[in-house]
Amino acid sequence: MNAHADDRSRPAPVPDRPGDDDAGRGRRLGLDIGTVRIGVSLSDPDGILATPLETVQVDRSSGAWPGEEFGRVLELVEENFVVEVVVGLPVTLRSRRTASTRRAENYADRLRRHLDIPVRLVDERMSTMAASNAMHASGVNEKKGRSRIDQAAAVHILQGWLDARKAYLARTEASDNDL
Repeated sequence: MNAHADDRSRPAPVPDRPGDDDAGRGRRLGLDIGTVRIGVSLSDPDGILATPLETVQVDRSSGAWPGEEFGRVLELVEENFVVEVVVGLPVTLRSRRTASTRRAENYADRLRRHLDIPVRLVDERMSTMAASNAMHASGVNEKKGRSRIDQAAAVHILQGWLDARKAYLARTEASDNDL
């Protein structure tokens, strides 16, 4: 039996959720990991709003994954004083694993080995579709706007995390005030 077929039948991992290990105030970096490009977004220091940062081209020349672009992602973390990295975890609508799921998990694992800050995996279902639809609605040509679509997908991923974090922190604060 094919190992990948067996892997696809297993449910995808449960994405991270905001919790007690919150990194506190500071910028978050969002990543939409693709085979050709990595969309990158960045939050403000208060963790309220995600904005597009850049699109990093994936270097496939060495055949290694990740390639030279990994260094650029590490530079972005350092240059922007990032306290947490949020990586989109692509799973199917039925919560199944794919090659893209494994690629994102491997990328996040490698980031964890190189960084001393939290690296989160968050559900990114529909992020690229939402970004593509928004770009199309605003009149951006899909072919010319691919790098912007990747950034918009990264914004969608990071903004979802920021919103969930804000809701978690509000619930925590409310329950602390009830004591």
